Amino acid sequence: MTSNLIGHAVAAAIGGGLGSLVRFGVAAWTLHHYPNLKLPLATLSVNLVGCFVIGLIFGWIPDRTLFGLHLRYFIITGLLGGFTTFSAFSIETLLLFRRGEDWSAWVYLLASVAGGLLLAWLGMKISLALSS
Repeated sequence: MTSNLIGHAVAAAIGGGLGSLVRFGVAAWTLHHYPNLKLPLATLSVNLVGCFVIGLIFGWIPDRTLFGLHLRYFIITGLLGGFTTFSAFSIETLLLFRRGEDWSAWVYLLASVAGGLLLAWLGMKISLALSS
């Protein structure tokens, strides 16, 4: 392994740990404040915020030379990878269907996918407009 590769891996690992801790905090807060909610609101929230942030970053990266590889691995691979939870999204959607909560499952699925795509696009547009 080269020192750059090790540095990138360390940056991703630290970012992933921090992102996971933030994700845990959002889930704990949401469950505490909304214990009887049918939709997995914590997962929906972090996925939508994560999609928006990654859109901002990808709209910003091409115009910024100071955003080096270590920082990209820290933020995108690590922080956002640990923060967003599409694997949790998948199993939660299947569990909603399994429990017969089809309406909630479809609302959750459509809000996550359409909302995520829309917010990633919006984030990219905003950052491109700000950088020009």
